[in-house]
Amino acid sequence: MLKSVFNKVISFIRGLRKRIFTGITLRWLFNVFGLVFIVVIITEVLLCIFIKNFYYSNVESEMAVSAETTAKYFERYVYPQYKDFTTCAQLLVEDFDKKDSMEIQVSNLNGKIVYSSSGFSIGDVAITPDVVSARTGTSAHWTGRYAPSNERIISVSVPLYESSGEVCGTLRLISSIERVNSTLNTIYMIIILCGLCIVALTAGSGIYFIKSIVIPVGEINKIALEISKGNMTARIETNKANDEIGELCNSINIMAEELSTAEKMKNDFISQISHELRTPITAIRGWSETILADSSKMDETTKRGVEIINRETNRLSKMVEELLDMSRIQNGRIKLSAHPTDVLAEFEETVFMMSERAKSEQVNINYEGTDHLVMVMGDKDRLKQVFFNVIDNAIKHSNEGGRIEIRSDVKDDVLVLTVEDFGEGISREDLPHVKQMFYKGSSQKRGSGIGLGVSDEIVKLHGGTLDIESEIGIGTKVTIRLPVIKESEDEQNDTTAG
Repeated sequence: MLKSVFNKVISFIRGLRKRIFTGITLRWLFNVFGLVFIVVIITEVLLCIFIKNFYYSNVESEMAVSAETTAKYFERYVYPQYKDFTTCAQLLVEDFDKKDSMEIQVSNLNGKIVYSSSGFSIGDVAITPDVVSARTGTSAHWTGRYAPSNERIISVSVPLYESSGEVCGTLRLISSIERVNSTLNTIYMIIILCGLCIVALTAGSGIYFIKSIVIPVGEINKIALEISKGNMTARIETNKANDEIGELCNSINIMAEELSTAEKMKNDFISQISHELRTPITAIRGWSETILADSSKMDETTKRGVEIINRETNRLSKMVEELLDMSRIQNGRIKLSAHPTDVLAEFEETVFMMSERAKSEQVNINYEGTDHLVMVMGDKDRLKQVFFNVIDNAIKHSNEGGRIEIRSDVKDDVLVLTVEDFGEGISREDLPHVKQMFYKGSSQKRGSGIGLGVSDEIVKLHGGTLDIESEIGIGTKVTIRLPVIKESEDEQNDTTAG
């Protein structure tokens, strides 16, 4: 029975663990509930053993006293008067006053039962360990099965002495312990029920603990992760209880408000300063291009200086546009002008344009494309911006004389574009963060650290993914996946356009 209850509890714990027992709850399970459960089991087992031994010892003690008293009666009064062992055995059995609760057997030295209060076993040979021990003059007891009825019994055997002090036979008292065992089973059930109540009380208090502490902590952790990902609108439902959990919820909400305010100020500043920078940059670029248009009158040094001004102004202009895009993305104000677009045409055009740039930096671009017409619902200008950023990064991080492998393919209605360079690569520490705004890691290459972050957000807005694989000294592989418009959708768009 204990084994069955134990197995049920273990099954319950395993099922509960699959659902909610992780972290603090798992520690509670093993450190508190597990300890209580083990202590309850050990206590119940020891208590059951103690009670069983106590009951059995009481029965044995009572039988031992009765056996010694009856044996003394035989030695002092019965045997000296009648001398005949069989007659003495009959009188001893007839005069025994506890025949209703115990069976009495008198055996000779050969082990044959001379007389018994049951009346059925006369003539049998008693060979149980207690009888064998009593024949040698030593009192003993034995617990086992009684052959005629197959009952569980306790028997106590003592030697019977003649007047000369020699052992002439044995006296054996037998008592059934079936009633004792029935009483013990009832006590065992009560002990088990008490143990289950203790376990249930511990489990109930634990569930309350989980509900009032662990679950709110889990919610706090989830909201904190949302805030860390940039969702400054996430808030924790305030705990009504005036305790540490409630104070923690309020503190995190206050922190989120302050972060939201700081983020808004930062984005507003970036947006404003970017707009302010546009005008002077446009003027500088315009005048540098005007001066270069009539460079025949300039000496070589002046011409080179103006070319540097023009080139760096273009780079600064690109950085300002990236800052504006980043600000729009973080404020949720970026908009796509989505139309069915032959995205491969835009991609191949970007590859061709960047190939000329790569040659100037002594990097070769190899392109392997698909012949299929691939239509994507998207903003071609924004997608072209993504392609430019990815290929530009590949060129910047390639070694002189290196190569870049660019491929396009369609798999399961998804356009897969890969740009793989064999340059310096990205370290394992930097790789998880390269798509974060302003993150440059250990790279010393020029750039703002914004391009990949903006590109990733633009691809997400198109329902796609931008994945980066890299290893130091081997190179970097960027994979862009975009959902393709199916033929039925193309026909529907054509019908709508018509």
